[in-house]
Amino acid sequence: MEKLERNFFIYCITNFIWAAVFNLWYNFLPKYYELLGASAIIIGFIFSLERISEGISGIFGGYLSDKVGRKKVIILGSLLGNISLLALYLVTDWLWLVPAIALFWITVGIQSPTISALINESISKKKIASAFSILSIMSNIPAIFTISLGGLLIEKMGLLSGIRTSLLISFVIGTCLTLTYILFLKETLQIPKKIKIKIKLEVSKKILYFVMSYGLLMFSVSLVSPFVIFYCQDVKGISMLDWGIVRSSFTAFTLIAILVGGLISDRFGRKIALLSSFISLLFPFSILLSKNLLHIIIAHIFASTLVLGSSSIPVYIFEKSKSAKMIGVVNFCLLIAMVLGYPIGGFLYSLSPEYPFLISGLIRIIGLLIGFFLL
Repeated sequence: MEKLERNFFIYCITNFIWAAVFNLWYNFLPKYYELLGASAIIIGFIFSLERISEGISGIFGGYLSDKVGRKKVIILGSLLGNISLLALYLVTDWLWLVPAIALFWITVGIQSPTISALINESISKKKIASAFSILSIMSNIPAIFTISLGGLLIEKMGLLSGIRTSLLISFVIGTCLTLTYILFLKETLQIPKKIKIKIKLEVSKKILYFVMSYGLLMFSVSLVSPFVIFYCQDVKGISMLDWGIVRSSFTAFTLIAILVGGLISDRFGRKIALLSSFISLLFPFSILLSKNLLHIIIAHIFASTLVLGSSSIPVYIFEKSKSAKMIGVVNFCLLIAMVLGYPIGGFLYSLSPEYPFLISGLIRIIGLLIGFFLL
């Protein structure tokens, strides 16, 4: 187990580095889409495409990981991810952006259940929830600084040049990380010599209830997430640099929430940790009531509580299935919920900027009630 724990250390470091460059540009993508000619409704559909790409490839990635091994799938996803970054750098129209962004999220989906399985198999059970908390913290620390840096690049270079510079940096760093996985990751799965194609999933009621409760939560998040930047800028009047400060503050509080969530999970159980994510239902209401930058930051503190249950999700699913396939299937179900939310949110926002936020808050209340009584 000690040799395998090196996998966790390596992935923490590489994910820290990747998060640093990823957050230079990701939080500004809606504006990038708009610059390339996409409307609010089209942006909603693009976000839906992201989730579809991630969800479908997640099932395939989980299945492939169980058959050929964790390391090979992580390397494959990393290689494809580098290609997608180069494509995002080169696009000049939103129509060409669609296949590029789809490829990027396919690579995320391929790797996601595989990484969860790799960590579950590399860390002892007593440490597993805390391990996922540490990984999440390491993934979010860079965003405190690099989101603001990305906003500063855009302020100085312009939106197009700023995002493309960040994408090029990400491509170079991503290539280096792929080489790191090839050289240093250790395989955790004993791969059979003969691979038999057999797909069988046994789903417990608890997992079904989890999908119902968290599916509503993810749907409510997707109603508003692409449009918060538009609402804060166009309705509340903050600048792009202010938005970078908001997102950096959000990330700082997210780090605290991740740590607290891991402690809650290990001490009080997975259910309490999962339900605590619904504190985020205060976000859509508080963003509507905000009057200035400070109020918007406070609203994002409520939003950060969404991750209180994040470290419990892969543990909760893996404990009941022992399979990367099930992690991929559950992730797919949650992503489908988000897919439905993005275009609906875009349509509601086009009617009135306030509508998606109001409906998002009400849906989160319903999800909380389902989770409280059934999980």
